[in-house]
Amino acid sequence: MALSDYREPLPPAVEADIHRAFETAYQLAVEELDYQDPAPTLSFALRSARMAGRATPHKNLIELNKVIFRNNPDWEFVYDTVAHEMAHIVATRHYRSRGHDKTWKQVATVLGAQPRASGAFDTTGAEVRRPRRQKTYPFVCACQQFDFGSQRLANFLKGSRYQCRACEKEIRPDLAKEEAFAELSFAKRLKLKASRLR
Repeated sequence: MALSDYREPLPPAVEADIHRAFETAYQLAVEELDYQDPAPTLSFALRSARMAGRATPHKNLIELNKVIFRNNPDWEFVYDTVAHEMAHIVATRHYRSRGHDKTWKQVATVLGAQPRASGAFDTTGAEVRRPRRQKTYPFVCACQQFDFGSQRLANFLKGSRYQCRACEKEIRPDLAKEEAFAELSFAKRLKLKASRLR
């Protein structure tokens, strides 16, 4: 996915439909539900392969995903998505609702959105966040090598001990690979070296 997909403006007709859906859903909330809070802020900054929109009620904010709206320009999708997010704002701020509960479903129905958690849509070109690769640290026993994550390393430094199930020997830091521990503080490196003496 190229970042340029998010930099490109929406087609004017799609953007106009989004604003029309936004105004319609907000007006329905005011007229039908006596909603009195100011209209939410509308943003096109959402980058996710799984979400067309996201409501953040405590910020009174609705974020929309430009790439997904560009892929799904039909009015039914536009209105349903915008009204869905407006229903989250109204249900949470006006009724103290949470998530896709019964109250949210009632509000969504009044605003003309399908009262469901999510729908199907074309996500071509939408950003997929790759999970960050976790930093690991080399540990060894008598028979094999282990990669400990930061939590297991922290537990080891606090005194936890680990035993290999295969050889039943203690698993210790592989200090022959000292560069793997280089970013640790001096005190933590000293603890690792001291563990070799036990």
